[in-house]
Amino acid sequence: MNPDGLDIVRDWYTKNLGTPFETTTPPELYHHYIGHDNNRDWAMFTQVETQAVARQLYKVWYPQVVYNHHQSGPFPSRIWGPPMKDPVNPNLDPLVVSTINQIGEAMRKRFDEEDKPGYSSHMLYDIWWNGSMRGGPDFHNMAGFLTETSLYRYATPRCYAPEEIPETFGERHKNLPAKIPSVNYTNPWLGGCWPLRKPVEYMLTASRATLDLTARLKEDFLYNIWRMGTRQIARGEKAQGGPFAYVIDLGAQHDPTRSVEFLRTFRIANIEIRQADAPFTAGGKSYPAGTYVIGPQSFRPYVVDLIEAKKFPERRLYPGGPPDPPYDMTGYELSYQMGVKIDRVTEPFALPARVVDEIPPAPGGVQGTGTAFSLAPNQNMGVKALNRLLKAGATASWAPDNTIVVQGVARDAVDQQGKALGVVFKALDTAPTGARAIRAPRIALYKSHRANMDEGWTRWILDQYEFPHTTVTNADVRTGDLSKFDVLLFADESEDTILNGHLAGTMPPEFVGGIGMEGAANVRRFVERGGWLVAWDTAVDFAIRALELPLRNAVSGTRPNEFFIPGSLLRITTKPENPLAAGMEASAVAMFSDSQALQVVPPAAEGGKRAERTVDVYAEFPRQDLLVSGWELGASRFIAGRAAAVRVPVGRGQAVVMGIRPHWRGQPHNTFKLLFNPLYLSTQEPAGGTAR
Repeated sequence: MNPDGLDIVRDWYTKNLGTPFETTTPPELYHHYIGHDNNRDWAMFTQVETQAVARQLYKVWYPQVVYNHHQSGPFPSRIWGPPMKDPVNPNLDPLVVSTINQIGEAMRKRFDEEDKPGYSSHMLYDIWWNGSMRGGPDFHNMAGFLTETSLYRYATPRCYAPEEIPETFGERHKNLPAKIPSVNYTNPWLGGCWPLRKPVEYMLTASRATLDLTARLKEDFLYNIWRMGTRQIARGEKAQGGPFAYVIDLGAQHDPTRSVEFLRTFRIANIEIRQADAPFTAGGKSYPAGTYVIGPQSFRPYVVDLIEAKKFPERRLYPGGPPDPPYDMTGYELSYQMGVKIDRVTEPFALPARVVDEIPPAPGGVQGTGTAFSLAPNQNMGVKALNRLLKAGATASWAPDNTIVVQGVARDAVDQQGKALGVVFKALDTAPTGARAIRAPRIALYKSHRANMDEGWTRWILDQYEFPHTTVTNADVRTGDLSKFDVLLFADESEDTILNGHLAGTMPPEFVGGIGMEGAANVRRFVERGGWLVAWDTAVDFAIRALELPLRNAVSGTRPNEFFIPGSLLRITTKPENPLAAGMEASAVAMFSDSQALQVVPPAAEGGKRAERTVDVYAEFPRQDLLVSGWELGASRFIAGRAAAVRVPVGRGQAVVMGIRPHWRGQPHNTFKLLFNPLYLSTQEPAGGTAR
C-alpha cells in the first residue's frame, strides 16, 4: 500500500550495508507526508493511498477477511496475532470479534503443527480504536486484524543466546511468561538465529492458515457477513445502540464547509447518505430541503462509532498500579473533532428517497453588491479560497471584527472560488474602518533529521489549504537568514531532538546534530526582530527555553498513575473575539494525545525578569467537565483551568504556543483555525507602522 516507502527503506539499507549504520532508521518519512501514520488514516482517509484501498475494500471487493501484515511484535515472540487484548469496542458486531478469534486460533494451531515456536496473542493490540488499516474493516462487518512478525532490522540477521530471552513479556506483561507454555503462548521461542528467511516463512504460514480456514468454511464466512449486515440494519430500524437516524442540516452549522468534509469522509467509507428533496419533519423538528440523513444500514457500527461519544473502560496493569495503555486512541469521534452539529432522531420516520454518491460544496459565492468582499472567519475552506485569491493578485486586510476583506480582484473570480469551495463572501462598498493589511505569509517549517510524522502532517495540511511554505533544516536555522520569513513553525518534537538531534556515531555524519545553541540564538533573534514563532505540543518546551517565555508545562514530571490521557477528546474554551481564535466556537473540542497544558508563571517566580510581558491566553481547558470521549486520569487536578493556547510578545515579534496539536492526523477540523490564524497575523501591518 506504500511502494514509495518500501523503496525509501530498501535504498537506505542498501546504501549503509556493511557500515556501522547498517541497521539505522532512514532520516526521512517512508510515506511522503505521514510515515507510519499511513496505518492510522483509516477513519479520515486523508491520503490518496488510503482512499484507493478503501475504494477496493468498501465499494468493490466487500471482503469477509482483511489481514494486514506488520512487523515487529513483542519480544521474544516471533509473531503476534489474534486473539487480541481487551477492551472490545461495544459498537462492533460480536460476530466480528469471534471470527477474528477463530482465525487467530487457526493460525496458532498451524504454527504448532509446523513446529514453528513463538506465536503469541492477547497482548498490546486491543480491539477498540476505529482508525487503523486492520480496525476500520471491523466496523464494516469484515474480520480485520493484523499480525506482527519479528524482524531484527531490515535483512540483517541476528542470533539470540538462551540467556537473552526474558522470563516475561516486559514491564507491561509481567504476568505473561516468556519461557514456559501458556494458553496465549503455547510454544515459546527460546532463542536461536533469525535471518530474513524466517519471518518470511512465518508470514506465509499465517497467511496459509487464514486461507485454508476461510476456504474450508467459505459458506460460513459469506453467510456471516450477510448475517451481520442484516442484523445491523435491523438494529438501526429498532434504534438499538444508537438512534434510528442522524440528521445534518448544513444551514444549522457553525461551519458548513466542515460538515461537507465530514460527509465526504463517510462516503469514502461507503456509508449510505440520503438527501431530502423537500422539507420534512423528524423527531418533532422541521428540516429544509437539502438536509442530509444517515439512516439504518449494514455498516452501522462505523457510523455510530464515529459519531457517538464513548467512555474507555479504565484498565490497570495490576490493582492499584499504573494504567494499562490502549493501543492507540480512546476517544476519536469525527463528529466532535470536525465540529459537526448532528441531530439524533430515535423515532422512525420516512427516510429521503434519494441516495447521494458525491457530496457537493455547501452553498457559496458572493452575496450583495460592492467591490470589496468580506470573508467570515468561521469557514475553514475560506482559507483555501483566500490563498487562491492572494496568489491571483488580490489584496487583503484583517478587520476589527475578525473578518478578512479581499479587494483588487474581479467579482467573478471571488464568486467562482466561493461556489467551488462552498464559501460565502459578502460584498461591501469599502473595507471596514481599522482593517489592517495582510498578505500571503512566508512560512518556514522546521524539519529535523528525525523522521517526524507531525512535521509531515503539517506539510500535508499546508499543502491541502494551499499555503506556500519552505522547509528549513538544522543548518538553515543555525546560520541561515530567517528574516526572509514571517513565521517559523515547530511541529511536535522534543526539545532535545530539536537542539541536539542524533548523537555522533549513531547516524552518518551528515545526519548528526540539531540546531544547537547557535540555532536557538538565531531563532530568538528572528522573533525579537519581528518574526513569529508557532510551536505546539512537545516543541513548546523548546520555545519556552529558547525565548524565555513565562510559561511552564503543567503536566511535566507527572506519573502515569497521577495523570494519563493517552488520546482522548477534551473540551476547550476559546475567545473567538481574539484574532488568534477567530472563527472558533467558544466551546470546542480538541484532541489531547499525551499533550501539554500551559501554566503562566508569575513575574515573581521568574526573579522579576520580563515582568512587562503580557501573556495572551486565547484557549484554555475548562475547570470542570473536560472529557468528551475516551479516558482521562487526573485532568481535573493537572490541566483544568490551564491554558491550551497562548501568545507572548518577544521583542518586536510574537511567540504562539499550543499544548495540543491543532491539526492532529488531519482530523480535528474544528481546531484548524488555531494553526491558520497566526500564519496570516504574522504578516499583519503593525498599528502605526509598516509590515515586516
